[in-house]
Amino acid sequence: MTPVGVFMRLYTLLRLVSMKKNYISTLREKIGHEPIMSAGCGVLMINEKDEVLLEKRSDNGLFCLPGGAIELGENIEDGAKREVFEETGIKLDKIHLLAVYSGEKQKLIYPNGDVVYYIDFIYYAHVNSKDISIGKGDGESSEIAFYPKGKIPAKSSFLRGSYEPIKKYWSGDLEIKVD
Repeated sequence: MTPVGVFMRLYTLLRLVSMKKNYISTLREKIGHEPIMSAGCGVLMINEKDEVLLEKRSDNGLFCLPGGAIELGENIEDGAKREVFEETGIKLDKIHLLAVYSGEKQKLIYPNGDVVYYIDFIYYAHVNSKDISIGKGDGESSEIAFYPKGKIPAKSSFLRGSYEPIKKYWSGDLEIKVD
């Protein structure tokens, strides 16, 4: 390999390493609010009373499952566990894939105008609420709590893609759905 080729490979590697820390921010600096595609994850956590853990987002007031974007180079399951820990303080050991959602219905327009089409990997996990302590998280949520079947908020108060997995799980359908 020529010295120029070695330099270019090293430069590319360094750029990737620096982007890993702020991947989405780096993209946004280059393209502004234009649509991007991103891999996301969410975890439906069910306690011993068959209640689901929901968070209410502080940016738009909508309910959702704990989760978020996968970092550059990150394994999806590790990313899901990391996001849950960052947002709730709960450390999960075992999670199970429930569904993969994509397409136009996974489009999200953030309050600042950023547009993202997510490919969302939704997992579920069983937790014992006596063994966990729900933390305040990273500030993305104004509320984090368990909800029983009859008392979850109305579908219209959910962030896109969060209501369907709950209904899927509670119906007993644990077959992986790829949409």
